[in-house]
Amino acid sequence: MNPVKVLLIVTLSELGGAQKVVYHIAAGLERDLFDVTLACAPGGELVRWMRQLPQNVRVVEIPELKRNISPIFDFMALYRLYQLIRRERFDIVHCHSSKAGILGRLAAWLAGVPKIYFTAHGWGINEYQSRSVRCCYKWAERLAGAVSTKVVCVSESDLAKGWSLRLAAADKFTVIYNGLPEPQKREGVLRSELNIDEKNIVIGTVARLAPQKAPLFLLELARQMISCPDKSSSEGQIYFIIIGDGPLRSECGAFIDGKGLKGRVFLLGTREEAAELIWDFDIFVLFSRWEGLPLTIIEAMRAGCPVVANAVGGVGELVVDGETGYLINELDIKAAEKALRQLVSSRDKRLSMGEKGRQRAANLFSINEMRKKYIELYLS
Repeated sequence: MNPVKVLLIVTLSELGGAQKVVYHIAAGLERDLFDVTLACAPGGELVRWMRQLPQNVRVVEIPELKRNISPIFDFMALYRLYQLIRRERFDIVHCHSSKAGILGRLAAWLAGVPKIYFTAHGWGINEYQSRSVRCCYKWAERLAGAVSTKVVCVSESDLAKGWSLRLAAADKFTVIYNGLPEPQKREGVLRSELNIDEKNIVIGTVARLAPQKAPLFLLELARQMISCPDKSSSEGQIYFIIIGDGPLRSECGAFIDGKGLKGRVFLLGTREEAAELIWDFDIFVLFSRWEGLPLTIIEAMRAGCPVVANAVGGVGELVVDGETGYLINELDIKAAEKALRQLVSSRDKRLSMGEKGRQRAANLFSINEMRKKYIELYLS
């Protein structure tokens, strides 16, 4: 029997959650059963990861695939994808991320692919957009949903949102949680690099410096906590670490310099080994305005970190409030500071919540379970 020909499509090849999921899916597909091709924008970490796999994964780079809407480039990307799919006669086309999800599904339908799947890593429709933009995105998703075989949501929250917006027929939706492999433990690397003593508290995040992740909210929270330390606490000084890059990098740097936070707040930029550096965090934070099911929180839980996060998207399906961390609502800075100070002041609470989170992540968000469900979907 010939292998099933699978085309995975994602918009960008940058370091991100959707890209990690694509990589782990491809790495887990047995080559005697599946013939795998990846299509994405040129360069980036994902292209390099795929080419380093011992299994043969063909990579097709499409320069016209870009994050922002561009009618000319989007039409060219659609045509390039259609040509690729028609020529190679794939059995399955599986799209990830919003732009690739719409263009890839339409191209696959035009080319007559029998199975067209889309994994929504959080819907690209939110209340921070104008009504006209939301309406445009909604109808584009509905059109792509109409030609989909299945639409995979990474959280129950995204499933409910997809249903409520009628982005596809109800029977097309399913949920497959993101999963990660067993982490590699590397304690002390980050503290040594930044010369932070073990007695001090490290509060950290891994996030793109973009409006979605609200990095300036975190910096204002850091300013308040550093400028007004808890004198009753026996713990050392508090340090904040942000791993990631993006369009707000210069604005974040200016805030740190202007508020006198240099030396206590660090912007480290993109770090490919971020999952290993998390082992030096005492507390992990993520204050996104919208989310799917963030892999960074799973990585933090696997490293035994208690999590303080904004309760959006699937975050509440990861973090159990009061048990593995704390959830806040609507970027309430007072609630965020209260939660962090409770954890800063109690090492026992940090260790207890972190261990419960580690067990929860290992049980519910394993890479083997994720791969098993995608393989079942492909072979169904």
